[in-house]
Order: sequence, then C-alpha cells, then structure tokens
Amino acid sequence: MLKRSGLKAKKNRIQRRFTNISGDFFAAMGLLIVIAALSSLFIYAYNVLISRPYFEIKEISVRGLKELTEKDVLASAEIKPAQNLLAINTDAVIRRVAANQWVKNVYVGRELPNKLVLEVQERSPLVLVKQGSDFYLMDGEGFVFKKLGKSDEVDLPVLTGFNAQDKTKSPLFLSTLNLLKTISGSSQYAYLGTISEIHIDDVFGLSLISDKGLYLKLGMGSFESKLKKLTLVLADLEQRGMKNGYLCIDLSDESKVTVQRKNAPGRIEQGNKGKQYLI
Repeated sequence: MLKRSGLKAKKNRIQRRFTNISGDFFAAMGLLIVIAALSSLFIYAYNVLISRPYFEIKEISVRGLKELTEKDVLASAEIKPAQNLLAINTDAVIRRVAANQWVKNVYVGRELPNKLVLEVQERSPLVLVKQGSDFYLMDGEGFVFKKLGKSDEVDLPVLTGFNAQDKTKSPLFLSTLNLLKTISGSSQYAYLGTISEIHIDDVFGLSLISDKGLYLKLGMGSFESKLKKLTLVLADLEQRGMKNGYLCIDLSDESKVTVQRKNAPGRIEQGNKGKQYLI
C-alpha cells in the first residue's frame, strides 16, 4: 500500500513539473510572438513614415558660419533633394561635414516635419606656422589645419621656433597660445600694438615683436604679470623722453627690467649689444 502511494506521489510530481515547463514554454513563445509582431509593426510604421512626402526635407538651416559658406557645407553634407527627414543618417552627415579643414565640431538636428539644421563650429586661426616653404593656420589648441593660399588674406602673427611636425606640445608652447588668446581677446593689451612675430626657445623662453617697435623677452613664465609690469616701464620711458625708436625690453628676470633702444627695425638677436637702460 505504501509503495503504491509513493509511486502515485512521484507520478503527480512529474505531471506538475511537466505542466510548469509547458506553461513556461508557451508563455515564452507568446512573448516572442508579441515582440515579433511589435517589431513588424514598428518596421512597417517606419517604412510608411519615411515614404511619406510630408517628411521630405524642404528647408536646410546652416548656422555658425564665418569662413565657410552655406554652399561649402551643403556640398560636403551630400544631402539629396527631397530626401526624407527621418531617413537622414546624421552620423554620416557629421563625418562628411567634419572632413572640411575649417570645421571643428558639427551638430545635425531635425525640426519636424521638414527642416534639417546643421550647427557648425569653425576653427579660429590664432597664428601662422611655417612648414617647409609654406605657411599654415593654427588654432588656439595648437591644431594646424590649413595651408595658406595666395588668395588668403590674414593678419596673424607668425610663430617661430616651433616644429609643427612634433605632436608633443610643450608647456611653454601651450602657455604661449594661452597668452596670445588673452592678448587678442582683451583691449587692455592695446598698448602692445599688433603682434607680428612670436618666438619660442627652449633656453631663453618666449619673445615677441609688435608693430609698435617693441621686442619683448618674456622668458619662461608669468607672462601676464610681466606685461603688467611693462605698462609701468613704458610710462617711465615716456616721462624720460626715451619712448621712441625700437625698444628691446627684457622682462625675463622678474627682479629687473633691461631696456635697449634701437634706431633701426628688424629682428633683434640674442646677445646684441646696444645702449642699455636699467629700470
């Protein structure tokens, strides 16, 4: 009697397990069928939407341009006429537009039902650098991006002593770029005039030449504080009646300022002798 009861209990357990497995299987199959149906519905709806003329591109807005033209950007974007707005591969458009040497960043957005927006951030040239016999534009991050053509009109300082092929950017080089951005972005440095040349030297540091006849030796750091000191030096020279001709002012040593007055323009080499004034 006990043996029959045990067999019956075992048979009941097997039946319950089979029932549970069957239930899980049919539930999983039902879920897969629902997912497949929804996926098919979404695909169908998407195909319907991208085939509707309601979403055809009727307007393209290109923003943020200074050097480039809208024609340049649209030619790079390669957007086909009457293309569906929802079918646009924005990543592909971004890659094509960003291939232009002037483009730093680009954003592509949709404004339903039929407007595509391209927001372009251009590179801002800061200095000219020489590679071989050619000059190239460099932005404030040290990125060399365009060869200067004969038709290009730029009024930028020339950076010398820097090898544009060297991918390693020294602290002195980065500090120089930051200084140039500060000078160009603030009217408080108007007394310097227009910077025509900047030279970087691993030993002597930074020096620059301006169109007001100033040759400044700034050394290895604290550039902004040294330029503030320069205003006092220039005021003192003007009071003495010595602010004329071409001045070589050595600010590299923060404890003193040495001034040489030159009567002729031109690059002043390290170690040149001349009449000196200790301020």
